[in-house]
Amino acid sequence: MSFAGKVAVITGAGSGIGKATALAFAAEAAHLAIIDLNERSLAQTAKELEALKAQYLAFPGSIADASLVNEVASAAAYRWNRIDFLFNNAGMEFVASLLDTSTEDWDAVLATNLKGTFLTTKAVLPTMLNAGSGVIVNNASDAGLRGIKLSAAYSSSKAAIIHLTRSVALDYAGSGIRCNCICPGCIRTPLCERFNEEVGARKGKTGQEALDDFVKANVPMQRVGEAAEVASVVLFLCSPQASYINGAILPVDGGLTAGM
Repeated sequence: MSFAGKVAVITGAGSGIGKATALAFAAEAAHLAIIDLNERSLAQTAKELEALKAQYLAFPGSIADASLVNEVASAAAYRWNRIDFLFNNAGMEFVASLLDTSTEDWDAVLATNLKGTFLTTKAVLPTMLNAGSGVIVNNASDAGLRGIKLSAAYSSSKAAIIHLTRSVALDYAGSGIRCNCICPGCIRTPLCERFNEEVGARKGKTGQEALDDFVKANVPMQRVGEAAEVASVVLFLCSPQASYINGAILPVDGGLTAGM
């Protein structure tokens, strides 16, 4: 598939799934506006986009900052006169039970994962509406589909993203805008590594040992997924081949959430 001349806004593009998706879009000749809180990681992604001769704009900062995401949307629309795709991927993990979650912790997770998704979507929608077309893909994680121990704030934020996806799909499909949601499982990303290190530490194990045990017990395909495998799903959902897919919640998890 080719996305020549199309414009994609990608949050959390400094590493993991966001980075893989940015590079996949660039390989198909799309233009990119990328955001990440980690300035160094964002610069590395930008360097790899340059190697692909991609046109891009890079913005360090938090998607919980309304002024930042509005700046991104305005800059992308000004430079390329369009925004075709939005991948709401940025998020933060937090490992703790409810009683161990402070109000500040709760607010930080919800501000990034849920409010940030809301703000970025709201920022790009006017440009998409003016064009009468657009595709939004949200990243909700398998944590949005099922409860996970020690993840009260994280799981709640991801479950909310699923319903935000459905709301956008219902409200704007008539205006030519589709919105879908992916729910990745165990994917080889820095976020997954940090999560498993924290879980493993509570059990006296390394992060890799905790991950290996979980995959062996819960993932039918018996392996961790790769960020590029998730990126390919995002590009498919943005492609004409997915033109009648709207409001879908799609696990990308090797069968993790299929059942016991």
